[in-house]
Amino acid sequence: MSKLSGVDKFAARLLMISFFLPQVAQAAAAVLTCLYFVFRTFSSKQPVPLGNYVWALLIGSFYLLYLFAIPLTPNEYKHFLSLLCQRKASLLFMPLVFAIITPSFGELIMGEIMYFVYGCVASCLAGNADFIYHYLTGSGGTDALSHVHYRIIFETFTGTHPTYMGMFLVFSICITLLYTIANSPGEKVLKYGLLYLQLIFLLALLAKSPVIALVIIAIHYAYTQRKTLYRYKMLIAGSLVFVIAACFFIPFVGQRINELVQFSGSAKHGNVADNSVYVRQLIWSVDTDMLRQYWLTGVGPGRLLHMLHERYFFYSIAHNYFVGNLDPHNEYFYEWLCFGVTGILLFVAVLVTHFVKALRATDQLYIYLLILLYITFFTETVLSRQQGVLFYAIFTSFFFFRARSLVSK
Repeated sequence: MSKLSGVDKFAARLLMISFFLPQVAQAAAAVLTCLYFVFRTFSSKQPVPLGNYVWALLIGSFYLLYLFAIPLTPNEYKHFLSLLCQRKASLLFMPLVFAIITPSFGELIMGEIMYFVYGCVASCLAGNADFIYHYLTGSGGTDALSHVHYRIIFETFTGTHPTYMGMFLVFSICITLLYTIANSPGEKVLKYGLLYLQLIFLLALLAKSPVIALVIIAIHYAYTQRKTLYRYKMLIAGSLVFVIAACFFIPFVGQRINELVQFSGSAKHGNVADNSVYVRQLIWSVDTDMLRQYWLTGVGPGRLLHMLHERYFFYSIAHNYFVGNLDPHNEYFYEWLCFGVTGILLFVAVLVTHFVKALRATDQLYIYLLILLYITFFTETVLSRQQGVLFYAIFTSFFFFRARSLVSK
């Protein structure tokens, strides 16, 4: 094995912060750094176990359904399907990359994973600073402190949808909790300060699925640390104080909670024009209605959005306001509607394979990543956005083959 160099470390750090770069730079940085480590592996003349390629094809097999769908798709939808195939190519590309990369390079990448945290925090700081600037200059008008306005400003500046940034923040919190050393009082202050800062950013965005995932992760972490939980009393107390304070002092938190209260019928009536929870109810209704019709065969990935847009178009006409062109906002429904029973069974099989591997390797961060993804899949079509598909493909593939090498030792 050739000696690790400074360039190797730089490449690993670039891969970690690539998620927070503009889209074109993000894709280029992710692909080029991965290819660099493949080249480094081949130049070191380290043999790649044949089993790695087999596993890469298995966990990337879901992407093959998109390729198989091309000849079966009507011509008017083939262009869109080809764009989908390009966007989702990392579902197969990344498993192959990490199947090839040697364990030593994998451990190097793991050693630089805190740069994901640094990139996440820097992106959130910049996004919130931009919002404060807009607020102080009065460009928000009467909606300056609206959570809708905040999320729009934040996404426009960072280029990251709030739910995806929420997902990144939860993963970043898990990394900080598990991989930062805090032996001295000063180190503890830095660690807890970083955790609280990320928690504030998450509460301000209040993306529901990532927050639910974080609660489940926190319960599991508390259970695993139950014998030494007293050591974390300051962290727990501080977190509770921050959450309570956020409800009073961050207006967006109260506004998002009020949406849930409206939906439960405990406050004034809401609708899809002014309440995101009602929008979710509409999406669920449309998705399940389509699923009842096409549950067996699906409608094909090239045609799905066209059929959904037709339904929302007629809904807008019937209710006299435009609700937008929405996708399924549920990864499980999306794949089921695209490929029918075959698609959802294969998709779930891949997810179960990852979870079994994580449990066998007892890799806590891998388990938390999967919990985060599987819960967010219920409310977002994560694999339809570049940031989402790269996040899933890179980290699940990386942890899968890292777990495989650790278990085989």
